[in-house]
This record gives sequence, C-alpha cells and structure tokens, in this order.
Amino acid sequence: MSIQIKEVSKSFGSFDALKNINLAIQTGELVALLGPSGSGKTSLLRIIAGLEEADQGAVLFGEEDMTHIRTTERKVGFVFQHYALFKHMTVFDNVAYGLKVRPKKERPSKKEIESKVLELLGLVKLDAFANRYPSQLSGGQRQRVALARALAIEPKVLLLDEPFGALDAKVRKELRRWLRRLHDDFHITSIFVTHDQEEALDVADRIVVMNEGKIEQIGSPEEVYDHPNSPFVYDFLGNVNLFHGRLENGKLLNVDVNLAAADLENAGNKLAVGYVRPHDVTIERQGTDAEAVQATIVHIHVVGRSVQIELKRNDNDQFLEAELSKERHRELQLQVGEVVFVKPNQLRVFIPEDYSI
Repeated sequence: MSIQIKEVSKSFGSFDALKNINLAIQTGELVALLGPSGSGKTSLLRIIAGLEEADQGAVLFGEEDMTHIRTTERKVGFVFQHYALFKHMTVFDNVAYGLKVRPKKERPSKKEIESKVLELLGLVKLDAFANRYPSQLSGGQRQRVALARALAIEPKVLLLDEPFGALDAKVRKELRRWLRRLHDDFHITSIFVTHDQEEALDVADRIVVMNEGKIEQIGSPEEVYDHPNSPFVYDFLGNVNLFHGRLENGKLLNVDVNLAAADLENAGNKLAVGYVRPHDVTIERQGTDAEAVQATIVHIHVVGRSVQIELKRNDNDQFLEAELSKERHRELQLQVGEVVFVKPNQLRVFIPEDYSI
C-alpha cells in the first residue's frame, strides 16, 4: 500500500507543527521520520494514522483519500513507545484483542483467532509466553508483543512511534535488526518515528529528515549521511567539524589555511562554513600543504575498533575531532600534548545566508 501526503499542515494554537508537508512512500517501504523533539515527526505519524486531523492537505492510501476516514477504518497497525499493552490480559489475549473486537460479520472464528495468534507469537519468538502477563516480561519482550498485536489485524500500513526509545542500547540494537527482518518477511508499508540517527541509518530504506515542521531532506541512509543538503542535516546526522571563513576563487580562507571549495568557486566573496566529519580528517606529523591545520592533541579515546582524537587548533580556541583506525593510530603513535597537522577531506561548504545554521 503506497502513501501520499499532500500539502499537509497542522498547528496547535500559535505553534506550527507541520508546514505544507509533501511526501510519497512506496508500497513495502520502511521509512524513518527522523528529527529532534518538536520537529513534527510524531504529529505527521498521528495524522497518517487518523489520530490527529490535519488543518489542511490530504492523506492517500493508494488512490483512496483517507483524510477524513476514521482510524478504525484505515486498517493501520500502530505501535507506541511504551507498548500500551493491557495489563490485565495475557500475552495471548493482548495479541488477539484486535481480532476479537471486530464487528461480528468480520470476526474470525475462535479457532482461527487462536491459530493466528499462535502463529504471530511464534514469529516474534514468544510462543512459550502466551499465558504470561505484561508485568512478567522484559521491555524487549513487551515491545515484541505490541508488534505482534499490531500485525494481528493484517494492517495495510504499520506505524511505529519511537518503538525502541524506552529500551536499553543493546536491546534496541537487537530489536531493530529483528524489525528489519520482520519487515522483509511481511512487506508491509511501514513508517517509524525516531530521534536516534543510528537507528534510522541502520533500519530504514529511506529517511525523511524533519526540522521545525518541515522536511529538510529525503533519501537513502547513504544519501542523507554522505550527501546532506543543508547544515542542519549535516550536523544532526553525526559529529562534525566546522571551519568558518570567506570564499575566494574556489577556496575557503580560514585564518592562514586555504581549504578547497571547488563546488562554490563562482559564489563570489562571501562568508561561508565548511563541514567535515571526524572520519574524513587526516592527521599528519608534517604540514604538507596549505590545507593542513596545526593543532595540539588534548584527548585520545579508544572506542572499539576506532580511536577518537580531540584536538585544539593552535591559531584559535576551536576544537576539532578526528577518528582513526587502530592500525593508523598505532602507526602514528600519537600522544596527548603533541602538535600535529590536521587535513580535512570531503569538505562540504555552505553559505550561511542560504540556510539557517
């Protein structure tokens, strides 16, 4: 089931939660709505579900206009952050609930409901827990029950609002991999809200980056991470080093360092900011060209297979971050307090007057 969002806006009093949102989601896609708190992602999800009504615009499932259709008639499965399980019901009854409350004409038989519920519990690896109550389960198990309950009604669309936000890091990682496999098996058009960049990059087919009620960028995880189209997207999707300067003949003049900005060589003499990720920073012992920045190492932190280096520029008080492999770190044998030269690679330059930064 494809989904089209057309010119959707929503305000709460004087606060504009959504501003003319246009979005097309293909059948079977797993799409992440990613952004900080207050960016509008949950409001958009609730409008798609029918839990909120847009002030203007339309929501289509396939070719059918669902804008004014009640939630119960949209055939949407909704998974909340805090599970929303019925505490007085067993795991089995929680999953069966959506089937049991259907109108009598549409309600499956008792045997069909039992078969469907046991099939879903087997799918989420909880068939041995059918007679337990939510209080007897871990957070990860409860979230899997919530997913099984959403799938029981055979929804056209699966919507998840911060589904793993209440869980610890290890359980979140296990469940998002499980969600990816589950989605590949069911091929249900799915949308999930998250403010966790790693979660969106790991799970989604496409990411919709939102900020202040607007869509900043839409693309595959690789596209939005490697080719951000605004300073906000660049900064939100991971650590970044900033180089402030002035554009001149395809160069960003930054104190006494000239950084390449070839894609803006015709931009004229303007103030600009260069962005580069820590893993795109090279550290050398000798400054080999005008793009090398002299800095002093102030902290070295080993994280798994990589080494994070924090440096302070010698020409100002700006701090920089570099991420090296363990092999490269061993080769350089860097020490805290040592003066080195930092060279940014893959520098992306933005002109502040064109963006809000």
